[in-house]
Parts: sequence; structure tokens; C-alpha cells
Amino acid sequence: MNFPLYIYYELLIRLSEIESEIGHYVSANANEEVCILRTTNGTVKVPVNFLKRQSEDPNLINKEELIALSKDFKPNYE
Repeated sequence: MNFPLYIYYELLIRLSEIESEIGHYVSANANEEVCILRTTNGTVKVPVNFLKRQSEDPNLINKEELIALSKDFKPNYE
């Protein structure tokens, strides 16, 4: 599924408020279930339904969900 670039940027901004090492958007690779966002500092796997909610109404994603997602961030230097 294709999402507008701003959806990735918005989500990464929200995640960087929790995990400052996330970095800036570089690219995205998605299938039907998950999107891998590559940043300047690593990667994070984001469920497609998460991106749909970010697109439709970001308020549907609560802080706890963002914290859980930020824990899936994999830095380049590990």
C-alpha cells in the first residue's frame, strides 16, 4: 500500500519525541501488513494499520502505542 510521504514524516516526528535517536526519513518499503521505514539512524517496522490510522486520524494512536512502536527501532550501529 502506498502512503503519502508526509504520513511517514509525521509518524517519525511523533516517534522522535519518544526516541530521539530515530533520525530522519530516508525511504519506505511496504507489503500488505508491514512497512519498514529506513531513517538516517536505522529502521523501524510499522504495521500498515498503524499508518492508516496516522493518515485518517493521528489522534487514534495513543502514547502507549507510540512507545511500543519506538521500542522496535533498530539502530544502524548495533
